[in-house]
Amino acid sequence: MRSRRKRILSFNVWNLVAWISAAAFAGGLVTQVSATPQGDQQAQIEKGRQAVGQACATCHPAIMRMIQAQKNSPEQWRDTVYSMIGRGAEILPDEIEALTAFLAANGGGNRETTGQTPGGGRQGAGRADQQTPEAEGRAILQRNCQQCHDMATATKKLPADDWNAVIAKMMTYGAKLTPADQQKLSGYLNGLAK
Repeated sequence: MRSRRKRILSFNVWNLVAWISAAAFAGGLVTQVSATPQGDQQAQIEKGRQAVGQACATCHPAIMRMIQAQKNSPEQWRDTVYSMIGRGAEILPDEIEALTAFLAANGGGNRETTGQTPGGGRQGAGRADQQTPEAEGRAILQRNCQQCHDMATATKKLPADDWNAVIAKMMTYGAKLTPADQQKLSGYLNGLAK
């Protein structure tokens, strides 16, 4: 009789353990399935943050300011990552997507744009079309040139050089400027020489 009770008790204990394990496993799956898309994205962004600190900050001490000044799409950020690899950045293949995710999440193009009008301009006094040419040129300089140069270097040239030629040369190195931005930047830099 005792052995029968032991067997029944043992069976019930194992049954209880199995039910608890199954419930815990099922609960873990539900949590994992519901958290996976957002959790994976956050994990990628965190991995990208670490990669930026290791691979980018050595050459770009003001990397966060540079990232926030850019208004790039994820595809443009990916192109930038590949461009930096071509220039010698030590980025591992499994870090490329993580870097892209981090840059896209922290770049200026993804920050909230509260106060925007339907036409895209800001309300009130801060509208882009009211900005002076000097302020526009300086913003272009800070957004584009300071990625690779400090302010003192970015505003100096040899006396024989023309700013248009310098800007054209920088475009061959990967500077991304529209023709209008090139003209505004050239005007700003020529104004500094006076």
